[in-house]
Amino acid sequence: MTDTALATLYERRVRDWARRARDDVRLADADVSVTRTSPICGSRLTLDLRCENGRIVALGHRARACTLGMAATAIAAAGAIGETLADVLTAGEALAQLLDGADVGFPERWRELEIFAAARAFPSRRGSILLPFDALAEARVLLTR
Repeated sequence: MTDTALATLYERRVRDWARRARDDVRLADADVSVTRTSPICGSRLTLDLRCENGRIVALGHRARACTLGMAATAIAAAGAIGETLADVLTAGEALAQLLDGADVGFPERWRELEIFAAARAFPSRRGSILLPFDALAEARVLLTR
């Protein structure tokens, strides 16, 4: 890794978003709580979710992750409120495609996910970046049981 590549990967907007996730905000009355750990880096995230009429009305979290995982958690938490799980997971699928090298056009609500384009060169960071979306996918399964 070069210093320039790392600087691009951890640019100011990534660090700013990561700071937003530093304070844990758990939900006491969640419909479902999911804990996921990235097997490569050990980043760990617990998401609490409350839904009404098919839409996410509250999302809490406890994140113990790297800067990229924290940033992805903050973006997911900000974008998810008012959305359906299906819509949020579509954004997560687009993020996975971006990390795989595809040119992706995110809807306005999810445009900040573009900050992870520099992570394409760092496949080991993929799991941490996708952690909140993996947790939301598991929550969806649990809610439909």
